[in-house]
Amino acid sequence: MRYRTYKLLAAVATLLLTLVTDCSLLQAQTLQIDSSTANWIEGFADFVRWEGEENSEMITIGVIGAPEVASYLERRALSRTSTPRIKVAILSPHDSFRGVDILYIGGSQQKHWETIFAKCKGNQTLSISSQDGFVEAGGCVEFVVRRNRLRFYIASEHAKACDVTISSKLLELAIEPKAR
Repeated sequence: MRYRTYKLLAAVATLLLTLVTDCSLLQAQTLQIDSSTANWIEGFADFVRWEGEENSEMITIGVIGAPEVASYLERRALSRTSTPRIKVAILSPHDSFRGVDILYIGGSQQKHWETIFAKCKGNQTLSISSQDGFVEAGGCVEFVVRRNRLRFYIASEHAKACDVTISSKLLELAIEPKAR
């Protein structure tokens, strides 16, 4: 009887250890994706131009529903020495996007996409998200993971509707969306 109890406890301990290890790996992968996402968003500031603006000294990056990405962007903003400088604004879908140049939309915001897209067009704001179907729904840039690398789709027509011009160099890095 005692042997069975120890065997059962060992099996439970092994299962718990496996779950904790899997959760830690998943959390580490998520943090790496958030960091990579922030780096790409910051990089976009160097390869995007807005209608009527020549060389902006400051770019405002708004973030909705992605506090980890916002935190990474804020750290990048503090260490950035090149022009344009970046400022990070934490927003909600109900806020005005006036003065926001790039907007990153995190998860669980699909019900607000239509409102967000309309505000982006009215404020010359480049919309970016990692949510599946974002570009198809009207967003400008959608991040995806392919072969363990963060990549992105670009909908040039949606960016153009927002009076945003994306550099040909950035367009070359984009991947073609897969048929869904």
